[in-house]
Amino acid sequence: MTEKSFVERYADFRDEVWKKDPHYRAFLAALEELNAETDRGVALVATSFLDKLMRDTLASFLIKNASAEVLLSGFNAPLGSFSARIAACHALGLISDHEADQSTILRKVRNEFAHEVEVTFDNGRVKALCNNLSVPDRDKDAKPRAKFMVSAMSMLIQMLNRPHEVGRKQLTCGDWKTAK
Repeated sequence: MTEKSFVERYADFRDEVWKKDPHYRAFLAALEELNAETDRGVALVATSFLDKLMRDTLASFLIKNASAEVLLSGFNAPLGSFSARIAACHALGLISDHEADQSTILRKVRNEFAHEVEVTFDNGRVKALCNNLSVPDRDKDAKPRAKFMVSAMSMLIQMLNRPHEVGRKQLTCGDWKTAK
């Protein structure tokens, strides 16, 4: 029996992590679902997952109290929309300028699919938005759907562990001096 190459050992390790780690397991499930989706499904499912990660990131950062829940959940919650969550994460330094820009473009693509009937990735506005996404050089000439998928997957990978990372810097209530 021959010894496994580095690439084979890495692939085995990667597969084991993907099967056992809850963050990656959820990501793998989403990726498998995305591969079978229509254009509309791809746009809605990918951004739904990213929206949830933004919500979880904010929830990890905010003080755990009823006010935080009011901000994040329920009808007309101030941080209840994908747009508001992107802006809040960015303003609080929880995502970078680049991540905010990419998330905003992904959100706009999602909105096209959510609010228009006959939309595909090859349509004018969606195609133009996808062409503004940041993708690796190897994907610069890819079709708009592929650019969307690459950008969305990149953002999801970057955000998968963000709630945990941010939770280590969770806000605490200040010890404010009050007048008597």
